[in-house]
Amino acid sequence: MDILTTLDPGADYSSRRLQLIIGAWVMSGLFDRADKVSLATGHVAEEDYAKQSIYSLLYSMYRTIGVVRTEHDEAYEFTFNTWGYSWPDGWGEAPTTGTDPERFGKNAYTGLFAFDAVEEYVRERDGRVHIVEMGCGTGGGANHICTQVLPDCTYRAIDMQRAAIQTCERKFVPALDGRLVATWGDATEVPLDEGSADFVVICETHITEYAGRVSAEDAKFFQAVVRALKPGGFLVWGNAIPDSTWEPCFEHLASIGMEVVESRDVTPQAVLARDEDEPRVQAYVDQCTSRFAAFRIAFIGRRKRIQAELALKNFYRNPGTNLYANMTDGTDSYRVVLARKVVHPSQ
Repeated sequence: MDILTTLDPGADYSSRRLQLIIGAWVMSGLFDRADKVSLATGHVAEEDYAKQSIYSLLYSMYRTIGVVRTEHDEAYEFTFNTWGYSWPDGWGEAPTTGTDPERFGKNAYTGLFAFDAVEEYVRERDGRVHIVEMGCGTGGGANHICTQVLPDCTYRAIDMQRAAIQTCERKFVPALDGRLVATWGDATEVPLDEGSADFVVICETHITEYAGRVSAEDAKFFQAVVRALKPGGFLVWGNAIPDSTWEPCFEHLASIGMEVVESRDVTPQAVLARDEDEPRVQAYVDQCTSRFAAFRIAFIGRRKRIQAELALKNFYRNPGTNLYANMTDGTDSYRVVLARKVVHPSQ
């Protein structure tokens, strides 16, 4: 069993099935010729994993693990699958408290709308705007926007992982009286009314990951963004990606009718967030791995547990991991980008 490549994004794996999956992965270690997960930095090579499989595992795990404790023994359910960043000093009052276990993810979603042009656009419409998010995860960010940032908006949250959408439908949709709609599917293929969205949100969605170029998948994703937006509507996009990829992305957006209005580099704040979040991540990883019986098997179980812990920490860009190093050495940069769909004279 290779959990890095074979899991189904359409599945919502139960606790029992996850135990079996992890057990099979542990036992497969008896036949491994080499470790796919670096025992130094948690790095996994691009060719050794499929994002659909990784996210299927993560979102099923988040759901089955349920309520956990922070390093301060505060209870919460993991719903922000985001690195986020510490709120920049020049952006006004922070939207979160220093004790909120998911403050960095909430900062990331709030920051998508912290532009003067966005605030003016929303004000002109009395806050009644429609948002489409492509790659919403569990919907924690969608809920945060609907309740704390734009309380009069409507929101369509889309994700390819069934387990993530089921968490959104369970935890967030019922309380929002129809304002939040969660949809399972590929965001580039889900039927959307053309020109229906005032904003398209992309928050740390797994795209634009290849250094220095826009892939065919990226181009398809951006075309779906343009198709969904109203003329004059905005793409609000935040992510840490290869620094060399930003400019090709901006050039591609311009070629399909989008104007980049502003790009803010928050990499130092993203690194600070990972430093400050390290104890919570350690507590979460400990609680996750302790739930799986196969990790207690002598030798092979312990080795696979180390790999699982390092892979999880790398995914969270924890200090000491490959993805953390990429942000500190400039390989990756975290930017918050505002781009507007060009209005043609005929529109």
